[in-house]
Amino acid sequence: MMNGMLELTDHLGLDYYFVSLTSWDDVLVIRSLNNYCKPIDKAVKLAEIEGLTFGKEGELDFVCFDYKKEHYHFLDYGNHLMPFLKYILRPLSANY
Repeated sequence: MMNGMLELTDHLGLDYYFVSLTSWDDVLVIRSLNNYCKPIDKAVKLAEIEGLTFGKEGELDFVCFDYKKEHYHFLDYGNHLMPFLKYILRPLSANY
């Protein structure tokens, strides 16, 4: 389990969420961190992720992808979120 911040863009626009991330059975589970601020509860099937991108914004590493018409963008603010996500998502990057 890892905690981080998610920038999620959907048909309503951009929102920010403090989340807890876990992975099981090829699913990335995204849940609100103690329901702080806005609630969120998503199960992202890894096989259905599109546009997986690893990169850098200034000095911050990021990973982003699209899933079911929503854009997920995670920034590593020094909490070592990227190694966690790379471990889960890197096998998918062979497809991109």
